[in-house]
Amino acid sequence: MFFPADFELFEPRFQGDVEWNQRRLDVRHRLQAIGESVKDAYAAMDCGLERRESLHHPHNTNRKKVVRQRSMMFRDKKSRKKLQSFLGKELAKDLDSAHNNVHFQICIDKDSCWWGLRIDESAWYDLNVLVKRAEEGDGQAELAAACAAAPGFVFELDRAGARPLEKMTARDWRDFAGVVQPGQSSIEIVARMPKAAVIEAGEDFAEGVVADLERLEPFYKLSSWNMDSPSGVSR
Repeated sequence: MFFPADFELFEPRFQGDVEWNQRRLDVRHRLQAIGESVKDAYAAMDCGLERRESLHHPHNTNRKKVVRQRSMMFRDKKSRKKLQSFLGKELAKDLDSAHNNVHFQICIDKDSCWWGLRIDESAWYDLNVLVKRAEEGDGQAELAAACAAAPGFVFELDRAGARPLEKMTARDWRDFAGVVQPGQSSIEIVARMPKAAVIEAGEDFAEGVVADLERLEPFYKLSSWNMDSPSGVSR
């Protein structure tokens, strides 16, 4: 799936060199293939996703350096349209960006690959749903069960204080609800593999990543805004 030369593309001396764009495009295509498998798996669970990739060439938006590449999967157009209608024209205009939705990601840089789920600060409506669930006893229990179903990931709040996801309890989620501010905080659920292990895994790497992301389905549904979400969208 990935080889030593793929990781070398993200070494500082190559990050801004356009001569390596074709090689990075090859990496992009392999990330796309994994992302498509994730989409298919979630479609089978009645959950529509759309796929986007980060830029594989130096550009103003990545400061002329490709330090890593990733594929991102987030709510599909049909689901975004419902949320856009609810939010109104002003708030909905940026919803087509993966960053503004709870999203899955599969990434590669010079040292490792990693994959999981992110809610950035700009996806405050999804984080709001998570907070509202965590304020109630039933929601806390649901979140703890969803975490237990996804071993091997760590949970990070505001890119600090990583803890094993499967060990997060109902009490942890109650505490989470007391400190997190939608629009100001971000969360990441992530699994990492060093490049040597990725290379050794070969073609089995993709299958393992897809299986891992499938296990996040209960958590994704609990954190993804929909018309039946607790308290809707209130900021």
